[in-house]
Amino acid sequence: MPLHANKSPDTIVALSTPPGYSGIGVIRMSGPDSRAILERVFQPAGMRRGMRNRKGLYGKVVDPESGTVLDDGIALVMEGPGSYTGEDVVELSLHGSPVVLDTVLQILVRQGARPATRGEFTRRAFLAGKLDLVQAEAVIDLIEAPGPLAAQEARARLDRSLSERIEEVSATLKDIVARLEAHIDFDEDDEHAAPDPEPDVRLVFEHMRELLELGDLGRVRREGIRTVVAGKPNVGKSTLFNALLGADRAIVTPFAGTTRDTVHERLILGGATVNLCDTAGIRENPDPIEIEGIRRTEAQIAAADLVLVVLDGSSVPDREDAAVLTRCKGRRVMTVFNKIDLGAVPESMFRDIVSADAPQVGVSAMTGDGLDALRRTLAQTVQSITSPAPDPPSGGLNRRCLLLMEAAMIPIGQLLEDFARDAVIAPEIASLELRRAIGPLSEITGERVDDGILDRIFERFCVGK
Repeated sequence: MPLHANKSPDTIVALSTPPGYSGIGVIRMSGPDSRAILERVFQPAGMRRGMRNRKGLYGKVVDPESGTVLDDGIALVMEGPGSYTGEDVVELSLHGSPVVLDTVLQILVRQGARPATRGEFTRRAFLAGKLDLVQAEAVIDLIEAPGPLAAQEARARLDRSLSERIEEVSATLKDIVARLEAHIDFDEDDEHAAPDPEPDVRLVFEHMRELLELGDLGRVRREGIRTVVAGKPNVGKSTLFNALLGADRAIVTPFAGTTRDTVHERLILGGATVNLCDTAGIRENPDPIEIEGIRRTEAQIAAADLVLVVLDGSSVPDREDAAVLTRCKGRRVMTVFNKIDLGAVPESMFRDIVSADAPQVGVSAMTGDGLDALRRTLAQTVQSITSPAPDPPSGGLNRRCLLLMEAAMIPIGQLLEDFARDAVIAPEIASLELRRAIGPLSEITGERVDDGILDRIFERFCVGK
């Protein structure tokens, strides 16, 4: 449970559906006065007057000051603490007219509700202990998921699977500290040697390392696979980029060096999001403008999860082709032999520069020949990057959590190095180092976190969530 008390016992209100014209618009209230405010503005149809918990009721929304009927719709009351926020929550499902919804919001504010801030409903859920901070961040990641795998990853975190693993690590560290400090407290009366924490500490460290590795996998699923299209000038990178997207996104001309900056687009393959980046050609002796484009290309390659190295399959490879592949060392690479419609050069000509382990596909980006095979191979490569999935799925640490996990691992790693040197470590020192690790872990789930961090997290949310 967080160490905060909910400092805002007032009632908040917001539109929970996107603004604009729609079939239905939902207004949500949360707080101690939400039900009383609803009863002043909502008139159930027929003879029914009482609102029952979690039972939708049809009726009319009326301005209590003028008696004007504004709309008809469904009212739903969810009593705390069994609601999303842990408070009494009311939802009004009305026609999706921006004019009507805005008028109803104004009336609810006049009746005592306050306009909610960004993410305030979920923030109240966190403060009430309904969600931990990992789950709260998963809420916005689920809403913003760019593809099916990203949604599955966020859903896994929302189900507390990741939180439970973090809490297990934290609980184990606390148990080790408790044993050490029990020995310290009774040291004068204890004839036994101090407990040896090394085996348990080493096991915890391995679990933390696994969570870091899952974090990288989670990042790929959550944010997409950074895929860079690279090659020397005039091999058809931009034509291939457009062909994969099925749209003329990058400028294509017969002149080498047309692309001077990176161009980014997104597509879905195998359920995963592929963030495709077209880049400037890499070549020797570039002009001053191309130099900056090449620098940006190299930066994109360095950060890529996958590089599509495009070679002119109709001509013999040269030093510039080899230089491109050299720049991609250490990256996962797929080799694309373009322009096969002009006559393919024997693959043996590329043997000295192209790795046999990298997937290879021949295409004509101009005619479309081989593009289906490229998409299939790319989808298979994408699947290998996003798999294997943990069973059951647990989601991965986001950037904030990764930094905290790495901070927690520093004192534990130093302690293990001391153990490896057969150093004599007093229980007091071991306990102190382990306590240094427990602090960042408690910040991951929100057991201990300051309001400034909460402000930054919930700024990502929309007002109605």
